[in-house]
Amino acid sequence: MPLINVHMAAGRSAEDKKAMMQAITDAVVDSIGSPRESIRVWITEMDPTDFMAGGELLADKQKRLAGS
Repeated sequence: MPLINVHMAAGRSAEDKKAMMQAITDAVVDSIGSPRESIRVWITEMDPTDFMAGGELLADKQKRLAGS
């Protein structure tokens, strides 16, 4: 039973998240032949103020890029 946990910043629409989880499920079926009903995919969302990459908070990066 493949278990796939996606960690990502909060803010995507329910439709976008559903499409991503369906695409991941399809990829697992196609790549390793797991039965679709055995695949588990879930999302762990984090607030943009709770994630930092390269010394910059995601919230700060989003603000910086929006100002460009």
